[in-house]
Amino acid sequence: TDTIKRLLGAKECPNGVERWSVENIAKALGIEPTDIVDPEIWYGKISVPPEFDSLIAEKIRNFCGRRFVFDTFQQFITTNPHGYFTIVGDAGMGKSSIAAKYVWEHESPCYFNILVERRNRPELFLKSIRRQLIDRYQLPNSEDADLPTLLAKVAAKLTGTERLVIAVDALDEVEQEPGENLLHLPTTLPKGVYFLLTRRPYNLGKKRLSVSPGVLVKELDLRDEKYVNDNQDDIKEYILFVLNTAPDYKDGLRNWIQTRSIPEITFVEQVANKSENNFMYLRYVLPAIANGDYNDLDLKQLPDGLQEYYQSHWVR
Repeated sequence: TDTIKRLLGAKECPNGVERWSVENIAKALGIEPTDIVDPEIWYGKISVPPEFDSLIAEKIRNFCGRRFVFDTFQQFITTNPHGYFTIVGDAGMGKSSIAAKYVWEHESPCYFNILVERRNRPELFLKSIRRQLIDRYQLPNSEDADLPTLLAKVAAKLTGTERLVIAVDALDEVEQEPGENLLHLPTTLPKGVYFLLTRRPYNLGKKRLSVSPGVLVKELDLRDEKYVNDNQDDIKEYILFVLNTAPDYKDGLRNWIQTRSIPEITFVEQVANKSENNFMYLRYVLPAIANGDYNDLDLKQLPDGLQEYYQSHWVR
C-alpha cells in the first residue's frame, strides 16, 4: 500500500520508487511498467531514428482500430519467452501503419525497409539497430557487434517483466543475396527478445526466415477469413473518423453526401464495401471525394477496389 501511495504521489517519496517495486506492481496487474510510468522516465529519453520520423508521423495520422492485431501480439509476448511475430497482408492493408503505431506508442527500436529510398539492405538495418540499442541500453564496446551479440547484451540487462521488441517493416522489400536469413536475423533469440515483423504474402518456395526449433514463430494474416469482421469494423471506424474529425476532409465529404442526400450510415457501408478492406483505397478515395474529384459521380459510381481506383485515376 505504501509503495502504491508513493507511486501515485499521495505519500512522500524522497528517494523515489524502486524500479523493482514498479515491476512487481505491473506483473501483479498483468500490465507493462510503461502503462503506469511515463516511458521517457522508465527507459530514459528515447527518440525514433530521424530517418523514420516523417514516415511514422504520416502512418499514424488518422490511425484507427487494429486492436485485434495489438491484442494478439500482446498475448504472444506475454505467453512466450521470446519469438518472431509476423503481420502478413496485401498492399494497403495497413501493415506499415500498425508497425508505426506500435513503435510510436512503445518507443521500440525499429527499422522500416524502404525500397524506393534504397534503405533495404542488411548492413543498413544492422547499423541502425545497433545504434538504437547502444544508445538505449548503454552497451559499451559494441560498435562492431553483430545482432546476436547485441541481443544477448540487452537480454542481460532486462529485469522483471522488461522485454525488448524490435519492429521491422516490409520484409518483402529487402534486397539481399539468397541463401541467408532476411536481414541476417538470428535463428535463436535470448529470453525477453521479440521481433514484430511485417511483409506481403509469398509462396513457400520463397520463404526467407528460418529459426531454430525452440524459437516461437507466429503469423497473423490480415487476409484470413476469421479477421473479416475485424477488418470491416476498422475500415468503417476509419471512414467515420475522416468524415467527422479529419480537418482537411470532413467539410468536403459532408458537402458531397449532403448534396446527394445520402444517409451517413449508407455512405459508410457502401464505401467500406467498395474499399474491399483496403486502407490505401480510403487514403486516396476519401480525399478525392472531399476535393471534388468525384462531383460528377454518385455513390454507386465510385471505383470498386484499389485496382479500379488506379485505373480511373489514370484515365482522369
